[in-house]
Amino acid sequence: MNAKRLIVTLVFTTILIGFFVWIIDVALSDAARKNRIWREQAQKVVDAVDYMNNARCDIMYYGEDLNGPQSLRVRHIYDFEQESLAAPAGTPEHDKHMIIVNDPNNNIPISKDQWLRLLDLIQHEGYVIVYLGAAQLPVMQEVGFFFDVYPASTHSIVFWDGGAQKDIGFADTYSRIPEVVAESLTSEQKPVYTMIVQMAEKKYI
Repeated sequence: MNAKRLIVTLVFTTILIGFFVWIIDVALSDAARKNRIWREQAQKVVDAVDYMNNARCDIMYYGEDLNGPQSLRVRHIYDFEQESLAAPAGTPEHDKHMIIVNDPNNNIPISKDQWLRLLDLIQHEGYVIVYLGAAQLPVMQEVGFFFDVYPASTHSIVFWDGGAQKDIGFADTYSRIPEVVAESLTSEQKPVYTMIVQMAEKKYI
């Protein structure tokens, strides 16, 4: 190989190596940027869970599994009797109570008497009551939870402040969940995560 050809080969090789280094650098920078955005967006959910865990509230749920963030402190109850509502040993100290009735498939067994019991817990014991679902809304209205005409698309409602305050459809808009988090959630999880984000933003507890 003559000197001229060798020089051309070396120059071409140098340019090629430089090009590949640039491509790798761009790819790594883009991956780092996406990772940073993912962390920043995911932090919104982490902060919301921290808010709920630190709110001095005994959070319970009835119905189907919540499948929320594993770090969320919540316990499953199977009825609304005093024995079930009493916090078990080891529960962090609290001065508030919240019950989430989780009915994503609109098929949980809950009677009018149970809704009356929940209404009593709101009005006389200061419980926050959340319903995630749609099928039970007419029954709730019938027993006295609220008297508004609500949109047919409603799939969530929360009552607090002794029942004086309510937010109809508060967990219906899934756009409140960061996009990077929403991509990994099932349709049943999205209302739960939306609820958590909304709890932190609107301070229901």
